[in-house]
Amino acid sequence: MDQNWQTYRTLVNDHIAIFSANLAIFEQFSSEAAKLSKVVQFSIGYCADENGLPQAEEHQLLFRNILRALTNLSALSDTLYAGHIVSNGKAKLYFYTNDTDAFIQVLNGLGYTDDLDIQDDPNWDIYFDFLLPSPLESKMNATEEILDLLVRNGRDLADIFLVEHTFYFEDKENLLEFIESAELDDVSFNALKYTDEPVPVNDEEMLYMAKIEQELTLNNNEIFTLVEKFEHLAHQYFGEYVGWECDELEPNRGQLN
Repeated sequence: MDQNWQTYRTLVNDHIAIFSANLAIFEQFSSEAAKLSKVVQFSIGYCADENGLPQAEEHQLLFRNILRALTNLSALSDTLYAGHIVSNGKAKLYFYTNDTDAFIQVLNGLGYTDDLDIQDDPNWDIYFDFLLPSPLESKMNATEEILDLLVRNGRDLADIFLVEHTFYFEDKENLLEFIESAELDDVSFNALKYTDEPVPVNDEEMLYMAKIEQELTLNNNEIFTLVEKFEHLAHQYFGEYVGWECDELEPNRGQLN
């Protein structure tokens, strides 16, 4: 089975959770060959650390068990592995299938029957609404990756970085209401720039753009707080918060006011 994993960290019931969703099955939802309407969930336990995640010596054992489960169960016809969640001492695995009897028979043979649950899910709500990351979760995960990359490149996160946040808007009125928002008064920034006319953002779209420039240290949670604030604020004005970069301005900054 093809696999293409999107892994991200978030909170579930106040516990740290690591989600892994299989993006390779995304197109299967609309496939006539799939039509998989039932989702099966079960758990594999592990020894957890103080954060509820696998202890160092447990990592390899846990993922050997996950690999054993997905290898055997994915061999069944009309069965797709949707992903898993690692949190609070358990890895919860999710499969879509039509042949639940054969699935449970194999599962019993593997000995993985903890928290076994079967639900009707013809629209794949669990996959799309629960396993796949939200736009905010994707940006939070990308922020962690950027910080990790900076550290691996020898950067000290206590240094001051020039950070640039980018926003897109279809309607100029929404853009102007956004830049005049009272909520931005609580944000410290060097400059807020925007385009007078729509600019190309990809091969198909012309949108208004805004950029906020800040000088920040990145060795605390401030950048995560800002990402969450800007995500909600852009949505409030029917725009899109694209994300942030540091240390280098966009080449098209000359188009901004």
